[in-house]
Amino acid sequence: MKPMAALLSVTMCWGAIAVADEPRAAALPVEMQVTPASGVLPDAPVIDQFGKTMRFREAVGDGAYVLSFTYTRCTEICGMADLYLSDIAERRAALPAPVRLVTLTLDPARDRPADLLERHQIFDSPDNWLRLTGDPADIMPLLTRLGVWDGTPLEDHKLYVIVGHAGRQQMARLEASPLLPDQIYDLAVRLMQ
Repeated sequence: MKPMAALLSVTMCWGAIAVADEPRAAALPVEMQVTPASGVLPDAPVIDQFGKTMRFREAVGDGAYVLSFTYTRCTEICGMADLYLSDIAERRAALPAPVRLVTLTLDPARDRPADLLERHQIFDSPDNWLRLTGDPADIMPLLTRLGVWDGTPLEDHKLYVIVGHAGRQQMARLEASPLLPDQIYDLAVRLMQ
């Protein structure tokens, strides 16, 4: 068993889930709050860990996605977000449809593509898991519109994961307290159905 998978097997508490699609919200067997968001993803220019420039919506695609938020100098909870997506990457073949894995930096002023690539390699992540950065003038408003940054100091950020389907304009924002990787996986499956 990989060290990452071993860490993921640790038992954790249920997290709170905010779902943007009210009919689906009733079907999910977890505590949640319906958000007023339409599920339409905001957009901004981004750069991936390989130095490729694209739009955020292009990176996410038009199907199912799991989106996490970290920064490379984080010494607290960011590693858990990487572990959550590592778990999805390992189990992705069993999903009923393709799912995009995307991590957006919380620190675009310091996280360069080379920094993201180094982190990507540390976690032995597949190449189709995109880690994104960009100009802080573009990324910080994007993080705000996604509901994961409210201007608090970077060191005090919360652990969020967004699971969604871009084509259906559905998304659920999960706030860790902490989450179980199975919650993220199960929600991804439900949004694909």
